[in-house]
Amino acid sequence: MENDSDFNQYMISFKYQFKSYLRTKRFLGLFLFTLIISIGITALILHDEYSMLKAGTPLFYFYNYLDSFSTDLVVIIGAFFGGDIISTDTGTNAAYYTLVQPVRRSVLFLGRYTAALISSFIIVFVYFLVGIISSFYLYGTVTPVVFEGLGILVLFLAAAISFASLFSGIFKGQSSGIIVSVLLLFIGFPIIDTFVGTIGGVDPLFSLDFAGEVMYLIFEKPYPAAKVVSSSGFGGPGAAVAVAKASSFYTFSPTVMQGIGVLIAYIVICGVIAILLYTRRQIEG
Repeated sequence: MENDSDFNQYMISFKYQFKSYLRTKRFLGLFLFTLIISIGITALILHDEYSMLKAGTPLFYFYNYLDSFSTDLVVIIGAFFGGDIISTDTGTNAAYYTLVQPVRRSVLFLGRYTAALISSFIIVFVYFLVGIISSFYLYGTVTPVVFEGLGILVLFLAAAISFASLFSGIFKGQSSGIIVSVLLLFIGFPIIDTFVGTIGGVDPLFSLDFAGEVMYLIFEKPYPAAKVVSSSGFGGPGAAVAVAKASSFYTFSPTVMQGIGVLIAYIVICGVIAILLYTRRQIEG
């Protein structure tokens, strides 16, 4: 009976939050933003590279299309929907009602988390859908690898939402968790990846953004090498070793298993910590 009760409470939490998301200006605004960006990128690619794309394959097209903005879009949407999962209670008067109910905080969190994941997926799927339609326009077909990409998309979104939910548990204000999550995922991680990976030569496997790149890398055939070293062109044959090393730049690509593993780690670790923060906030409240 206890399991049935938990499941029913989970479903109530999910349904209430999901309906709430669908009615918000946030959902509509991000949906329209994604649609406009998708159409704009498609029009730009078709205008500038139509002949080359027409002579290519659906795989080649999807790689170029997703490489344009997909990872940025995922982390932005994930931050907006995960950044206030907890603070929607603790940062508003809703706490006076919600936190006194006989519902386990973990169950409440999981219901909201599921609602955030499905709402986010609906929005980002628009980006994939425009790509699918344009692929049919170019080639009359679409690569089945799209389904693998959608599966990784779900993991990537889930990881981004879990990461953002951490800051929702740390900050009481709803906007604070969202802003910090967006800054870290959209700006912070890419900067760290550049210094650690591109310049430092260290594989940035710890980075959520880096792991999420497998979402579009699976469309590149053959799959890119795990590490590529290139020279900036400075320093001739007689240059010092230190100068030659300083002029080297590195390009890292996560393998599919590495990327999926890191995404799952973010989902589990960040999700568990967020639940603990939510429970602790309840006890203090």
